[in-house]
Amino acid sequence: MKTRARTISRRDMLKLSACAAGGALASGVGRPARAAGKKPVTISYMIWGGAERARPYVDAFNRLYPETAEWLKVEVLSPGQHDAESYQALRLALAAGGQGLPDLIMMNYIGVPEFAAAGQFTDLGQLMAPYKEQLVPGARALATYEDKYVGVPMQIKAKLWYYRKDLFAKAGIDVAKVKTFEDYMEAGQRFHKANQKSYIMNIGPQPIHYWYFMILSNWDGVRVADRNGNYQITRNPHYAELFKWLKAWYSSGIAFKTDDWSPDWQPGFADDTIAGSLISNWMNGFLPKFAPAQKDKWGLTLWPEFNRTGSEAGGGVVCIPKGAKNPEAAFEFASKLWLEPRGALEYWTINGTPPSTKAGQAEVRKAVATMGRPAGMPDDEWAANPVNFFGRDFMEPIFRAMEVMKVFPYDPKASAELTILRRHAEAFLADKESLEKALAGAEAEMGTQIGNPYA
Repeated sequence: MKTRARTISRRDMLKLSACAAGGALASGVGRPARAAGKKPVTISYMIWGGAERARPYVDAFNRLYPETAEWLKVEVLSPGQHDAESYQALRLALAAGGQGLPDLIMMNYIGVPEFAAAGQFTDLGQLMAPYKEQLVPGARALATYEDKYVGVPMQIKAKLWYYRKDLFAKAGIDVAKVKTFEDYMEAGQRFHKANQKSYIMNIGPQPIHYWYFMILSNWDGVRVADRNGNYQITRNPHYAELFKWLKAWYSSGIAFKTDDWSPDWQPGFADDTIAGSLISNWMNGFLPKFAPAQKDKWGLTLWPEFNRTGSEAGGGVVCIPKGAKNPEAAFEFASKLWLEPRGALEYWTINGTPPSTKAGQAEVRKAVATMGRPAGMPDDEWAANPVNFFGRDFMEPIFRAMEVMKVFPYDPKASAELTILRRHAEAFLADKESLEKALAGAEAEMGTQIGNPYA
């Protein structure tokens, strides 16, 4: 079967390509194949970042499940480079009475409540039943909204600290002893003193959008607003803590002053300017490409204890809109690729994304123990393979981080709330607003522009 890809926007922020075209495949036990003679179906799968981004995964599905691929075809659609553009495309399709509605759409969990609260996703409770007990901690939270299954978890975005082992050792920094915020700040100063052209982290004047809820998700009891529409920005002290941390990192001299995905970000890793990153485990798929010459120099560990738990946007899920033409076929594709062991292992082989199921993780552990360079793999692809780049133990910190992963309790207006929160945080970083004015201004704007997010 050939994959058809129709790109609405050719911009590709992430410039994502496969880390490896092949790899050791361990056998897994999946569900029985669909009956022969199934009526041919073409599902539409909407993602952001360019349709070509999904080609390796669809090709893997075709290769692993040829019986299903005989009747199930996949057309990949991409409305733009950011997840927000996918959400807008879904809103427009729903407003048009379902015209242009995809069968399957990739979401960050931050976008899920808006549509799930309005009943615009298919209830997947029965379809997910065979997999519920297999989901690892955090995966169930990604798959559900208010205890109803509305998605298939595809990417748990646990929090990982990536650091240059050689440069940290030169500065005499043991990451295991960095526990408090003050420890981290002191380590940053010591690191830069010992490595004068390098920094322990990066952050610019417009901190990347995922910083905010990634930090806030560490604390229990933090919400943006309660069910009555009362915003908590000035009332919960963790919002002030968030703003103060961002400013301390930005203004203290411990950080290279550029934001993630800026033109200076990727080169900063390659030339040793950026030697550490508090980020999510999806960085596995990018860091080896950013700095392929730094093989064996990077370590992974959990975030320091002061902000260890939580996640970056919760993670990625695929959802089936209510009114989709081919919901069962869409679930067939999603479950085989992300829930069944063979599909989850191949997805990990391609881009380093850890499986959301216990069986999938077991397959990855077996593969890591024996994986070698696949026959015929070009030098550049093998250099960017996470197993080769980080070493065979690199998945264990990720699995540990997934055990403490939590999803922030996003409400249906989370995207709009984040836009407002960022605007005032940036004003605070630029000394245009005091801390008190920034927090109060964000809260007031949310009240007037959004109102009760649950209404």
